[in-house]
Amino acid sequence: MYGIFRECWVDLKRYGGLENGSLWMIFWLLLLISSIYLIVKESDVRKKIVFGAMPFVVVAGFLFPVTKKLFVKLAGIESANTYYRILWIIPMYVTIAYAFTKFIASLNSAVKKYVAACVSALIIAVTGSYVYANEYVYKAENIYHLPQNVIDICDRIKTTEDEGTVKAAFTPELVYFVRQYDPNILMPYGRDYVDHKYYTGVLKLMQEEEMKTQELLYYTRADLDRYIIFPTDKKLDEDITNFDVKLVDTIDGYNIYEDTLISENREKERENYVNTRQNMYE
Repeated sequence: MYGIFRECWVDLKRYGGLENGSLWMIFWLLLLISSIYLIVKESDVRKKIVFGAMPFVVVAGFLFPVTKKLFVKLAGIESANTYYRILWIIPMYVTIAYAFTKFIASLNSAVKKYVAACVSALIIAVTGSYVYANEYVYKAENIYHLPQNVIDICDRIKTTEDEGTVKAAFTPELVYFVRQYDPNILMPYGRDYVDHKYYTGVLKLMQEEEMKTQELLYYTRADLDRYIIFPTDKKLDEDITNFDVKLVDTIDGYNIYEDTLISENREKERENYVNTRQNMYE
């Protein structure tokens, strides 16, 4: 149980911005102070419950190991990594903003209100980040506000409604946008793996200067990835088309490869390829 609690505690810190050092504590401290203030000062019972009491209940339940065990059991073992999404039901920013606004409005002089507003703005600036400095923020190219090359690649590999989902391994810089456009495209890793540097074989190889072709195919075939997408100038130690993989298209500097062992349902050959290399790469 203690081990599960530690996992939940780490998830709580990550949700508050663990990569920003100790600032994650400021984030949760602001929520704590705001909730307590609203419990004491808010006269509307509904607001007192939603903004004051609910954050405490959700966080306490989130950290309780039995809650995670029930979540995994009811939602399925693959949902264990999405447990942190329970925190989404906390109206964090609304709670903090409402509490600060209510506090400032309660002050009895204009000077105090100006000072409080400036302090609030400073706290927001320190605990936040400049969104336009992010490398993935750019001028919109289409109505989806997503890179056009991602849309074109997804349109090339997407399935029909009758076929359901398709699995594809994308190069790291594209994974941020794929499922925003088409949720029927599944991937061996997502943005959380890139952001938090989680380990997975495909991501490790995609980030290397020269990819090991057969090791890449071991991981993608174990994951049943039908397509593999990476830049045209990406170096490989062996020609990937020599291993039952074909180049189906090139779009805006990215090659789209299709694994015929998966697309043609050559399951026995795929299993043999994975099994004979398992001890080598695991």
